[in-house]
Amino acid sequence: MHNHGAVGLPLGFTLLRLILLGAVTVAAGWALVRPFAPAASGAVTRRVVTGAAGVGGVVVLLIAEATWMPSLAAVALIGLLAVPPALRRDRPVVAALVVAAAVLATVAAGAWFSGPPSSFAYIALMAAFVGVSWLALCPPTALVRVVGAALGVALLAGLGQVTVTGQLTTPAAGDPLLTRVALGGGPVDLLVVPHMPGWNIVHTTDVPLSVGNAPNALVPALPRDGTTGRWALVWLPEGRGDLWLDRGGARTTVPVDTGDVAWTGPDVRGPEGPDYASAVLAAKLTGRRGDLPWPALTEADAAALRAEVAAIGGPFSVVADGSRRAAEAMEVVRAEATRLGHAVTPGSSEVLVLGGTPPPGARHHPAPWLVPPDLTTPGARRYAETLSAAFPGATPSRSGLAAWSG
Repeated sequence: MHNHGAVGLPLGFTLLRLILLGAVTVAAGWALVRPFAPAASGAVTRRVVTGAAGVGGVVVLLIAEATWMPSLAAVALIGLLAVPPALRRDRPVVAALVVAAAVLATVAAGAWFSGPPSSFAYIALMAAFVGVSWLALCPPTALVRVVGAALGVALLAGLGQVTVTGQLTTPAAGDPLLTRVALGGGPVDLLVVPHMPGWNIVHTTDVPLSVGNAPNALVPALPRDGTTGRWALVWLPEGRGDLWLDRGGARTTVPVDTGDVAWTGPDVRGPEGPDYASAVLAAKLTGRRGDLPWPALTEADAAALRAEVAAIGGPFSVVADGSRRAAEAMEVVRAEATRLGHAVTPGSSEVLVLGGTPPPGARHHPAPWLVPPDLTTPGARRYAETLSAAFPGATPSRSGLAAWSG
């Protein structure tokens, strides 16, 4: 149903990440070492540092996908990064630094009002690359050395921030995404299924929050009957992007990469969605991809339903949701009730539950897939323990145990 193509990080993004790491190493290393080097930088050193800083700044611009940055500011930024490598000798650059500060202030203002939460770290990286690039052309005065060291620290801090927040990691395209993020003073676990273009199930820890594909398109994640945690439905476009999360005014983004192959399975907005997500979660915890069949009525389920109809005896009512599995189960139940001569009567005190919310005050007989799994075996206990550690609050399910067992 997934029709997956190649798995793994996109090659282009991987190369950008490697280039960024190399550029930070060169620029930050030079800036932090320079206070201890009394002589001015040679021509070769200046070219290497200004070139690495220029390339690094442009790579940050690409990785950030900075659509929130004003176009003129982006052009000016690229210009400020491109000019230093072309200069042949060192020179005072106080005026140039003033221009750089003005441009970066404009960029920062644009990020402050419209950028993602990670934009501050990207701005810090861009500003530090610009500063190092121009400082490499300055005579080695005490002020230049101190400012350079500060910019070196800013480069390392900015790189550390975007790394810790996961902005330099892209999930495998089209494979269900399981991750944990820090938001609003605590961790939030997140499962995105199928993590493909179109409608996606977003399953989160049981905390009040909203999710969406843009800061102005957030929807609340809500509890669902018969499940744990919270659930939301989010439309995701093709390719790389961000999933936005808001918890009490604190916001963050999670990198997503849905690929370019649309989901061909049933509509994830249907009633079976959470059951499917539970199985996907268990499969992800084993290290597998999570490409699983959609929940369906099995022969074992049908046999168990026939046994339940026989055990109930007398009149009973049936509660079902709109899922295909419940519809197929209803046919089995009605056929068995007819064969045994048992009446299916709405409002009876005995209720066979195939899905949905059963009425209060009645005696409920849940379908096999609604019954908690047997967790007495060693494998089942490992599943429950791993699930509790990886996604606190999630309850083991029969579909999850089946996926865990492989």
